[in-house]
Amino acid sequence: MGGGYFDTNTYTRSSVTRRSAGVSDFQYSEENLRRRIIAPELDPARIRTKPFGKLESRDNADHPESNPVFVMFDVTGSNKTRAIEAQKKLPDLMNILTGTDTRPGYLRDPQILIAANDDFHVEGKMAFQVSDYESDNRIDEMIRKILLVGNGGGNNGESYDLGMYCAARKTILDSMEKRNKKGYFFMYADEPLFPVCSRRHIQEIFGDNLEAHIPIADLITELKQLYNVYVMWPVGGYDEAYQQFVALFGENSVLTLQHPNMICQLIGSVIGFNEGRVRSATQLQDDLAAAGVSQEDIASVTSTLALNRSITFEAA
Repeated sequence: MGGGYFDTNTYTRSSVTRRSAGVSDFQYSEENLRRRIIAPELDPARIRTKPFGKLESRDNADHPESNPVFVMFDVTGSNKTRAIEAQKKLPDLMNILTGTDTRPGYLRDPQILIAANDDFHVEGKMAFQVSDYESDNRIDEMIRKILLVGNGGGNNGESYDLGMYCAARKTILDSMEKRNKKGYFFMYADEPLFPVCSRRHIQEIFGDNLEAHIPIADLITELKQLYNVYVMWPVGGYDEAYQQFVALFGENSVLTLQHPNMICQLIGSVIGFNEGRVRSATQLQDDLAAAGVSQEDIASVTSTLALNRSITFEAA
């Protein structure tokens, strides 16, 4: 896990082959959603059988200075399209992070983990899916194997806490243990967090037996010890819930996402900013163009970043 390299040509050939054969990019979900079968590679119950009982982001011969990036999609209701859109934009993200022939990347040796949440109160064990950390085209495979559950409920919340628990307590990072360097955690959200991470939910999803529920503020504190944490919040999301996220995570951690189909480009841009690789809006625009991002998408990313006070560029 975590070895190899993402290849855009391989991604494109696979996409063309599926399209020519009339096969959906999300065929797994179409075939298995009604059967309620999570892909084995995304089943969180498997984590207990792994060494250390955790998902590992490790240095290796291909990637001697691994940098983990945990990306979680909300696949409730209409939000399930976020995963579909991100799969189509995955080459943009990888080119931004790893670089191109003409531009250096923003993050050395990225290892990407894909996760997805619904609402445990509605979906039970289907409420959370999570991959291993990968560096090659298995990232694409993992996105395409997500069950696009598409439910959620009217209970004023979604199970974002399951992904936060997974990142905080079920991952182990060489970047942190060897270099004291945090990973990156991004999640898309548009509804409130539940006040606690339920011990029953954790037991049913991960098989872990906790003595008590975890207050959500305590879980966020744990999460921030390992990761630079960002919440991608759509324009038009519930204002009351937005204020809850700002209060819990801090204003600089909640990114207003003007165009929801810009998740991949936003992630890459924020990482570049945080890593000190982006100094000006002009440089960012040039870097995104070199990574293959369309001019329309570049304009969308720029306008999105302008909404976030945590992102400031040097004066031209």
